[in-house]
Amino acid sequence: MPFELSVNLEYMFHEAGERLKDRMAAAAAAGFRKVEIFTTANRDVPSLKAALAETGCELLATVTDPRIALVMADQHHRFREMFAQAAAEAAELGASNIVVPSGIAVPYMKRPAQLDIVAGAIASVVDMAAAHGLTILLEPVNTRVDHPGVLFGMTEDAVGVIERIGSPQVKLLYDLYHSITEREDPRTVLPKVAHLVGHIQIADAPGRGEPGTGAIDWPAMLELIASVGYTGPLGLELTPTGADTAAALAHVRALAA
Repeated sequence: MPFELSVNLEYMFHEAGERLKDRMAAAAAAGFRKVEIFTTANRDVPSLKAALAETGCELLATVTDPRIALVMADQHHRFREMFAQAAAEAAELGASNIVVPSGIAVPYMKRPAQLDIVAGAIASVVDMAAAHGLTILLEPVNTRVDHPGVLFGMTEDAVGVIERIGSPQVKLLYDLYHSITEREDPRTVLPKVAHLVGHIQIADAPGRGEPGTGAIDWPAMLELIASVGYTGPLGLELTPTGADTAAALAHVRALAA
């Protein structure tokens, strides 16, 4: 089946300049209509909103502040304040999803206890997300290369929190690159968690470049994703290996089509 692609403007179209609005224009000119960004904090939200309208792009997701350690109960008040602003800004930009990183793990507490604390923090903002029409996405990210020390290193970590909360407003962001880098087998993991998946992101491994630059069998992986019933967009969260982003993404666009 064909998949629509979404591009993360933090990683791609740097050739258009430093401003996200210019990268968005470049993405739109290349034929992409769905985009993703990181946090909206300290960014010109009205300018981004205008750029989305001008380019006809849809903002698929934003990210809350990853520096807040949700395992620290004394940071939960700060997290709720930050989330309230981030959710309002995401909704202003028309986003449908907001990603909540777990923050760091701690060595002095058993993992189930840490996951319980994080679940409590995220459960406390579910109503805020619902009020803005947002789905909260929890993303496991690899600890072996990119994010040493984070709590959500394995898919099961985020899934455990999602199941503790038990709300349809909280779903899984499954990133194929992170899963494989963490030495998980998507053929085993994805079918088990597909009912919880709200979004899927991809990049090749090793290297986190565009599909075709690493060792992943992409026709097989796209077939796997389709086989579990996922019909949403595939988020491209990768670092192009060439200076021309559109050219670097030509292969995955052909596969996705």
